[in-house]
Amino acid sequence: EISGYVDIGMKGEALRLTRKLLQKRSILPDEFSEALRTIGVYASFKSFKKWKPKFEAAYERQSRQFKRKVRSDMLSMYVSLQEWKTALQFVSIQRPSSASDFLFGMDVLLELGKVEEAHELAMRCRKALRFVRSEFEQSLLSCALGQFFAHTHQWECALAAWQETRPDSSIARNVLSGIVEIHLARAFEAVEAGIRLLAERKERRGSDIDLCLPGLEFDLAVDAEKELLRLKRGIEKLLPEDARKDLGIPIQTDQRNSESTPSAEKHEPNPRL
Repeated sequence: EISGYVDIGMKGEALRLTRKLLQKRSILPDEFSEALRTIGVYASFKSFKKWKPKFEAAYERQSRQFKRKVRSDMLSMYVSLQEWKTALQFVSIQRPSSASDFLFGMDVLLELGKVEEAHELAMRCRKALRFVRSEFEQSLLSCALGQFFAHTHQWECALAAWQETRPDSSIARNVLSGIVEIHLARAFEAVEAGIRLLAERKERRGSDIDLCLPGLEFDLAVDAEKELLRLKRGIEKLLPEDARKDLGIPIQTDQRNSESTPSAEKHEPNPRL
């Protein structure tokens, strides 16, 4: 009945029935799932959090058998709320019951840094891909697999997995963004490598160029470094630290690059050259 109101856009009636359903002492797993989907359709992140206690109370009143059947629903709810530690209680690595179980489970494990468990889930995901026939399920599994590969810096594998996702699927936005982020990450690493190379050049002594024109090689290196730092700042705006961490890029803690910026701005020769 609730889904009927959702289908015809009667938000108020759908939410009223959902609230009434969650107050019942005993409900069916399918009713619980339908209620959660309804809130997922209509609620913002902020209002979803207000509904959470109602779902938790309804869940706690039910039998163990009921709780086993709605485990995936509870997982999806806590993932939607980004409550990763609570969501972990509902992750099944050994027996995922659906494609969404793989996807949400992978989200949780990677967010909590449980890479070994994520690897095990990824291997099961790869096996499951051989047997699913639904394009939607294939998309969810491919997305989960791609997330693992991206997080562990296996970017070619991530791109291959994500390219198996249908462009019109409900997760296409996340997948396409992930593909773009991998290319940005490659550019970021190329810039980092260039900055390291220039730092080595600035440390050299007595190159052929310096013998003819003292200080010229240093000046050229500084100019190139300034350009790379400009590009790096641009990439960092598009790919902030959290996103780089999700893609397996080590986060710099030595501040080497930030220390090199003043020398570029001063544009003075290194006295050791």
